Amino acid sequence: MSIYVRTPESPTFVRMDIRPLVWTMLLCFSGFLHGQEHTPEQLRDSLARATTDTTRVNLMIEIAWELKIEDPETARHTLQDAICLARQSGFRKGEATAFNYFGVLENIHGRPADAIRYFTYALEVRRELDDQLGVASLYNNLGNIQVRQGEHLRALEQFQESLRIVELLADSQRIARANYQIALAHSELGNHPEALNHLYEYLGYAESQRDSAEIANALNLIGGVKAEIELTDEALDYFRRAMAIRERTGDASGLAVVYRNMGISHANLAETAADTGHPDSALVLHGVAREWYEKSKTQYEALDDQLGIAHVLLNLAINHKAEGSVHKDLGHSGRAESSWQTALGLLGRSRAIMELQGEQAGLVELLNATGDVYRRQGRFDLALAYTRQYMALAGQTGQSKFIRNGWKDLSRVYADLGRWKEAFEARKTYDELRWQDFEERRIQDIERREVAYGDMKKQIRLLKQEQALALQDAQLREARTRQRALLGGGAGLLLLALLLYNRYLIKSKANRDLAEKNAIIDAERKKSDDLLLNILPAATAEELKATGRSTARRYEAVTVLFTDFVGFTEVSAQLSAEALVRELDTCFRAFDEITARHGLEKIKTIGDAYLCVGGLPREREGHALAAVEAAREMQVWMEDRRRKLEAEGKPAFRMRIGIHTGPVVAGVVGDRKFAYDIWGDTVNTAARMESAGEAGKINVSDATRHLLPEGISLTPRGEIEAKGKGKMNMWWAE
Repeated sequence: MSIYVRTPESPTFVRMDIRPLVWTMLLCFSGFLHGQEHTPEQLRDSLARATTDTTRVNLMIEIAWELKIEDPETARHTLQDAICLARQSGFRKGEATAFNYFGVLENIHGRPADAIRYFTYALEVRRELDDQLGVASLYNNLGNIQVRQGEHLRALEQFQESLRIVELLADSQRIARANYQIALAHSELGNHPEALNHLYEYLGYAESQRDSAEIANALNLIGGVKAEIELTDEALDYFRRAMAIRERTGDASGLAVVYRNMGISHANLAETAADTGHPDSALVLHGVAREWYEKSKTQYEALDDQLGIAHVLLNLAINHKAEGSVHKDLGHSGRAESSWQTALGLLGRSRAIMELQGEQAGLVELLNATGDVYRRQGRFDLALAYTRQYMALAGQTGQSKFIRNGWKDLSRVYADLGRWKEAFEARKTYDELRWQDFEERRIQDIERREVAYGDMKKQIRLLKQEQALALQDAQLREARTRQRALLGGGAGLLLLALLLYNRYLIKSKANRDLAEKNAIIDAERKKSDDLLLNILPAATAEELKATGRSTARRYEAVTVLFTDFVGFTEVSAQLSAEALVRELDTCFRAFDEITARHGLEKIKTIGDAYLCVGGLPREREGHALAAVEAAREMQVWMEDRRRKLEAEGKPAFRMRIGIHTGPVVAGVVGDRKFAYDIWGDTVNTAARMESAGEAGKINVSDATRHLLPEGISLTPRGEIEAKGKGKMNMWWAE
């Protein structure tokens, strides 16, 4: 079982084997504490001398446990006998323990369906016994099996139930473990903010216990999630902290993982540098990545971890492949060819190991990389053969992302071969699968949000129940007061008046208390509404409040504006962390004011980038013109800001802006920290417009230019190469 903390589209990934940890959790939660170890023969002797049924049941369970690996059939028969005896003697706790161990046994031997059935039996008995810790443990065991089956949403539900119970029991160790498992499930589901929240909880516990291994594990996982959301600098910081601990404690396998993570992060930085027009920096970063990969390979070789070696060789090959492309762009054809040949040699070595180890999933990625190298070399027949080969293997292993991307690769190779009809059909299939994948992800996101909302809905139900009980209590008090008044009628009018006055005071106080509570509820509701409207469009917020979810919507024509600061790394190095955050806040506040004035919807900031869009959530005419006018004001503001700071002797940013018009899908993602976002090729193209621009200028696509009215000053740039898009007509907006 592995977790991947790179995007599904990426050919590289950070992989971590967590099987030992999962088995530890299953054993720790098994509900039966083993003391001194005994051989099966010793345990059978004890069983023959046992005088009570409870002792016999416990001994049978322990015998089965000792035989779980070497003789599973005997272990099964022994557990069945233990269950029968426990039922005959009314020893319900022993029955639950035997069922639990039966589940662990079947899980060890690859029978997940049987394991789930036995864990469910054990869960029913634990509930009848009101054994809350046992119930939490069984939810944990069920979740671990569902993780292995890839059912991460169902696993998340089980882990959340386990966490809810152990929090009530204030069991800090199990709370930490539950947070760890919930984080892994959220990471697999792509819900990275929620994964980080739970990993920070896990890290806090590990630090409180001063457990170096757990701290390093938490830091490495947090770094992996940071890398997944492209916060590479933060990811590297966490990897370095994990690496320092593992180097100090001599954790060889942990070092192999974190060295590889460092290599992948630097390789990602290299690709970003190449994409943004800094090939020399890209080559330096590829060299750094190569050094980290070599260190990781040395660790795996010392551990004789063949699969680890194979995957690092694959990473090295992909790094050489990308390095060759940089050399090609620089016109170094000899160096490019040398890098690609090195990549092919590494891929061959990695393939030999993977085939020997039966690593089918890794082979799919390896064949994909091999075909890509041949395509870059212009050896299109070989590229076509490897593309078909990895698609076939992906179909056998159920790796849908490689099947989908294989059609895109086929389309590209067919086009290179001049087989245009086949290229068109392959591209059409790819687009259909991509849209289908988007729909499936949208449905999964909705289901995931429903799980996350589960706890909130329970709290609302509890609040309503408390209010109903309070009302019943008030009604009972009023009824008792009325009864006393009637019974005391004979005591005279004075006593009756006193009773009525007393009832008036009680009702007045109750009304005041109720009014105060209602005022507090109304004030808190207004705060929530104001906060929701600050992060979501009004229509989306109303839909979310009304139904608990928001439906994604397609817009056929919007204009996306994307900004990025030039030389951000160099300028930020001259500022303290506090000064850098203040400067970004100043710039983005100004952009917020400009975009709001022009009717643009701010989507998000990504590091030093700013993303907004015109034409949604309310469709409107003139969104292209509004985006260009807003971009002009933003550049004017930035230039004024730069002159002011430089006059004071302070470093200042310059900015590129890219604008493109086209269709997008917009909606809300996330469970707790809602985020309104947009997806589609239009967003990617706007980013390409930005990266192909220049400091202080506005780069406009041909699609946007056609929507601008006459009289707008535009300077043609001609056809410019855009990464992944080919040549595109671009224009400077003056």
